[in-house]
Amino acid sequence: MKILSRSVTERLGWTTGSYAVAQAFRLVNNVVLARLLAPELFGIMLIVNTLRTGVELLSDIGIGQNIISNKNGEDPDFYNTAWILQIARGVLLAVVCIAFTYPISQFYNSQTIYKIVPVISSIFIFTGFQSVSRFIAQKRLNLKAVSIYDIFVAVSTMIIHIICAIVTPTIWALVYGGIISSAVAMAGSFFIVGGVKHRFTFSIPYAKEIMHFGKWILLSTIVYFLSMNFDRLYLARSLPFQILGIYSVARSLADVISLLMARIGSLIIFPMVAAAGHSEGALREKLSRGRTTMLLGGAVLVSLFVAASDLVVFLLYDDRYRTAALMLPVLAFGVWFSILCTLSESVLLGVGRPSYGALANLVKLVWLAVGLPVGVVYFGVAGAIGVMAASDLVKYVPLLAAQQREHISFFRQDVLITLAMCAMIVFWRILLWSLGLSGGLMSLWGLDQL
Repeated sequence: MKILSRSVTERLGWTTGSYAVAQAFRLVNNVVLARLLAPELFGIMLIVNTLRTGVELLSDIGIGQNIISNKNGEDPDFYNTAWILQIARGVLLAVVCIAFTYPISQFYNSQTIYKIVPVISSIFIFTGFQSVSRFIAQKRLNLKAVSIYDIFVAVSTMIIHIICAIVTPTIWALVYGGIISSAVAMAGSFFIVGGVKHRFTFSIPYAKEIMHFGKWILLSTIVYFLSMNFDRLYLARSLPFQILGIYSVARSLADVISLLMARIGSLIIFPMVAAAGHSEGALREKLSRGRTTMLLGGAVLVSLFVAASDLVVFLLYDDRYRTAALMLPVLAFGVWFSILCTLSESVLLGVGRPSYGALANLVKLVWLAVGLPVGVVYFGVAGAIGVMAASDLVKYVPLLAAQQREHISFFRQDVLITLAMCAMIVFWRILLWSLGLSGGLMSLWGLDQL
């Protein structure tokens, strides 16, 4: 049995292609909004959106995972029960957020947050009523339909946000843009695949199945969310909103490649390994060949992105965001270790070892919880950036130990390609410098100013 097949290649094409198109529209949206709105507005929305995402994830009962993995997932009684649970959860989250508006605004000492949280809580209602068609499409491996929907959401979100920013260049442009975009996404979700009939029917046995499976999803999601967003939550209390907004821009740009790999890992690598059914030796041999090609491609992308990262900021953003040019190279370099972690987690999940990923995220969370306060106190923003960039390197260590235990370690390969990636950064930067497009290698890290 081949690990890579024509169907997998086609799925990979739809996954990467739709992601690239959607990210292009999101980038345009980000750049246009950055020119229309003040940096501190992005800092405020970084807090609000992180908290909103956190509330969603920390109450995640795995509606999508249930439909995809359960043999009865396409039974109307099952997916309608899941849909009703999703609606109830959305309404409950909206009520909870409204109830906690005051303490949240006091914690971050912001009257603006006090005003916008009750309004933006309506997004939970729209996400609750979204169709479960997306999950059924994923269950059928119909990634074409999912990809088209993702592009539709990205395009509509861009148009809506830009119109709102032109009409009212204030924080409300981001608030109303988010609400209207959620409503449009909800409406569009009912057209992903045909034949899915939503009814207000509820099956108690199916509900028990969903909740039983969901409790494990909830536990792993809590650790994952905190490890991925602790920096945003902590820095929101430690940095001025303007600097926080600039950091959010740099972090968003750095996440583009890592999010692509996360998407490939969840939609391609994990199911591919799970379905392979090879012995340890055969699986490792086949993975090694495909993994080398994938990592070398990732190394070229990351190295070029790191080498040109300050140019990206100067080209896309105005002078208010120049500080991001010093943040982005460090954060982008850390993306490489995020890619290594994603590949490792996906393979371990594919061989039935999800606990290793949860443990690795817990190690990363401890690193951030200890490192960020120390970094900010002694080195300011630069310390926070360094700790954040190194977080996935720390996470890689327990994943490496887990792979060695399962006899599917690729440590030597990872070291060699990492060294090659560092050499490529030097090559790309010197090439850009020789063409007169950038400063030297030292200027990339701001060391020429010391």
